[in-house]
Amino acid sequence: MPVRVVAATWVLPGPDLPPLRDGAVALDGDRIVDVGPRLVMEAQHGAAERVDAVLLPALVNAHLHLELSHLAGKVPGGRGLVPWIEALVAQRARRDGAIEEGMARGAAALREAGVAAVGDVTNGLGSARHLAREGISGTLFHEVYGFTEARAAEAMRAASEARNRMGPPGPGLRVAPSPHAVYSTHLPAAAALLSAGPASIHLAEVPEERAFVAEASGPFADLVLRLGLDPGALRPFGRSAVGAVSRWLGPGTLVVHAVDLDDLDVATLRASGATVVLCPRSNRHVSGGFPDLPRLLAADIPLAVGTDSLASSPSLSPLEELAVLHQAFPEVSPARLLAMGWNGTAVGAPEVGRLAAGTAPGVLSVPLEGADPIDPFAWLLRAQAPGALSWLARHRPEDRA
Repeated sequence: MPVRVVAATWVLPGPDLPPLRDGAVALDGDRIVDVGPRLVMEAQHGAAERVDAVLLPALVNAHLHLELSHLAGKVPGGRGLVPWIEALVAQRARRDGAIEEGMARGAAALREAGVAAVGDVTNGLGSARHLAREGISGTLFHEVYGFTEARAAEAMRAASEARNRMGPPGPGLRVAPSPHAVYSTHLPAAAALLSAGPASIHLAEVPEERAFVAEASGPFADLVLRLGLDPGALRPFGRSAVGAVSRWLGPGTLVVHAVDLDDLDVATLRASGATVVLCPRSNRHVSGGFPDLPRLLAADIPLAVGTDSLASSPSLSPLEELAVLHQAFPEVSPARLLAMGWNGTAVGAPEVGRLAAGTAPGVLSVPLEGADPIDPFAWLLRAQAPGALSWLARHRPEDRA
C-alpha cells in the first residue's frame, strides 16, 4: 500500500514538540511513517492531500468510571462529597438493567471525543469488552472497598477471583487492583495495593478527607460509623489524606482529584513521582472545589486529565475538560494544558498522545472552517472541537511497542 501523506494548516506532534504550520503526516494505514513540514514530507513521500484543519494525536482520559454511564444526570451535586456518594450508592442499588447499555454508549462517546486510551475505574470489570470494541487501550483500575480489616480482606479475595474469571481484558488493556480512597479502603489493604504496581486512588478531593484522617471527625467519620464501623476503631491515622498513603505512592500511581493540598502535600506528591489526574468539572459539580493547577505546575508534578463519570460530569471528553481549565486559568499555556490530555504513559499506553514514526497512536483532525489561528492550542480549547473532530487514523492497540 502506498504511503498516504496528509498536509494540514497545523500539525501538533505532541507534548513538548513545536507545532508545525503547513505540516504533514505520512501514514501507512493507521501507522505513522513520518511527521514534519509539508515540503519535506512531499519530497520524501510524494504529493500530499491538503486539509484546512488541525491534526493532533488522539487523547487520553486518565480517569473515568465507564460503568456509571447509565447514571448520567441522575446524581445531583452541590451538597458535598459525602451526600453525593450516598446519592450515588442509592441510585446504583436500583439496578435498573441499563448498565451494559450505558457502558456501550459511554465507550462510543469516548471514540467520538477522540479518546484512544483510558484509566477506567471499575468494580465489575465489565467495561473491558466495551473499551476493546472501540479500540481503546489503557488500564482498568479494579477498585477494592472495605474500611475494616475484615471487609477489606473479603473484598481483596472477591476481586482476585473476579480477575481470574475474567481472562485477558483485550488488546492494549491491563488490569491493576487499586484502593478507592482513604475513607473507604482499610489502610493496610490500600498500602498493599499501592505498593504492588500500577494503581489509582481518589485522594484529597475535599477538605473533609483531611478532617477524617487527621482528626477522625467530620462527614466521613459519620459515614463509616453509619456503615457499621466500631466507634472505638475510629481514630486519626495521618496528617492529611496525602500523608496517610505517602509511603506507598510512586511513579506508577495515579492520584485523582488532589484539590485539598497544603505545601507539604504538594512536596510529597512531587517527591513520589505520582501522576495527579485532574477532573475539574466533576469537582465543580460535586462540591464546588477546583484544583490549583498553577501550583501543581510550579511543583513540576506529572499531570493528566480525566472526566470522572457521567454521574458527575456532562461528557467524557478530555478536550472539554481542558477547555474548562483554560477558562479558569488563562495564565497557563494552552500547549501545557493539551499535554495533560496526551499523557498515555500515565495509563500504560505510552504510544498514545504523540505522533511518532512506527506507532499507531490515533490521529485526529479538527476542521478550521476558515479560521486562521496564531495559536492552534488555544484555538482547540476555545472551538468546542469535540463536536467537529474526526479520526484521520485510528489507534491500533495491537501495534503497541
